[in-house]
Amino acid sequence: MEATNTHDIQGLSARKTVEAYLAAFAQGKVDDIVSLLDDNVVWHIDGEPRVSTVGLLKGPGRVRRWLQNFPQSFRPLDFSISEIIAHNDSVLVLGSFRHIVLSTGNAVGSDMIIHFKVSGSKITHYQMFEDSALLSRAFDASDEWQLQQVRINHTLYRYRDVGEGPTLIFAHGLFANHEIFSAQFQVLSKSYRCIVLDMPGHGLSEYDPAGWKLDDLSRDLALMIQELNLGKVTFIGQSQGGMVAIRLAAHYPQLVSGLVLIGTSARAEFPERLQNWRRQREILLTGSEHAREDLFKKIQGHINSEEWLQNNQGEAARERHIMLSHNRSGLALALDAAVFERGDITELLANICAPTLIICGEQDTATPVELSQEIATLIPEASILILARTGHHPPTEAAQAVTAAIAEFLKMECSNYH
Repeated sequence: MEATNTHDIQGLSARKTVEAYLAAFAQGKVDDIVSLLDDNVVWHIDGEPRVSTVGLLKGPGRVRRWLQNFPQSFRPLDFSISEIIAHNDSVLVLGSFRHIVLSTGNAVGSDMIIHFKVSGSKITHYQMFEDSALLSRAFDASDEWQLQQVRINHTLYRYRDVGEGPTLIFAHGLFANHEIFSAQFQVLSKSYRCIVLDMPGHGLSEYDPAGWKLDDLSRDLALMIQELNLGKVTFIGQSQGGMVAIRLAAHYPQLVSGLVLIGTSARAEFPERLQNWRRQREILLTGSEHAREDLFKKIQGHINSEEWLQNNQGEAARERHIMLSHNRSGLALALDAAVFERGDITELLANICAPTLIICGEQDTATPVELSQEIATLIPEASILILARTGHHPPTEAAQAVTAAIAEFLKMECSNYH
């Protein structure tokens, strides 16, 4: 019993030393930190040497230099401690950080574990465990840093991560990719952190060859929000992305501070459309390139307004190029999830407590205005914006109006929150 008490006392003393270190580090008090170091202290950070903080150091003088150089390499955005575990002379600090790398301007975040060893109220050993591969990328000026990736439940999601501030997540509809939101995230990233997804089977993201349901995607994105420490997010979903957003906001209200639903539906697909969708699926999967391009032209004629197609032929051709670039099998499976298997989720709408903005095009024949009006009626705190001369792709067909509406919604959401 006496030995156990001694260990408890040692652990308590070691914890207090580490807490003093953390407080001094947060305030940039180098002298206070150095006063906590043993004469033979070892500093150990593994990783790629291009990261300025990586390496092995011994002695308070070298650690002092490391501490003094830290602000020349990083501008801290967040440094959070979730748990401190002390046992005998060993202390583990669990948490996360997000910093700007000053040499590149890249914002990088990671979970971390810091292992301290303490003897006689002095730190004898410090070792940091973090995502060293990601940090190395952040220090590489030639890296296409905004393009990030995360594997969730065996599916690799790729996405653009741009800007700092409260987090916005964008999810596009069938046949598109993250670029459909280019006009929005280029503006909003000046004040917000914009995570702009390629959905499974689209763009640079991969897909589960066994198939998936929209409920699976909402679970994946909930896990992403939780485990990447994104906080409460505003989720912006267009068509298929909106169907996922409804599920996410209804089942995980603690993760969603606001919702923007663009040209989406809470209903199952109209039964009279299913036979045509089956024919189109076969062309998507096995048709020639010429047949697939003809199909995408027909789809554009159905989803975009005639005026937009006439006035934006170059952009329409670029959109078709994106459609043709998607993996055939991945796109067919995405179609299964978003069309044939999506089901009716109107009963979820009353469970959504987040403020919601609904945007739809007056000329949207893919998800007619009535479907958006129904959603606006059933979500308790919802408003609706109907855009004239606009079809199923408001983010491109009415880019300025959509960006302005989202910006105003976010401003109101922020003022209500505070």
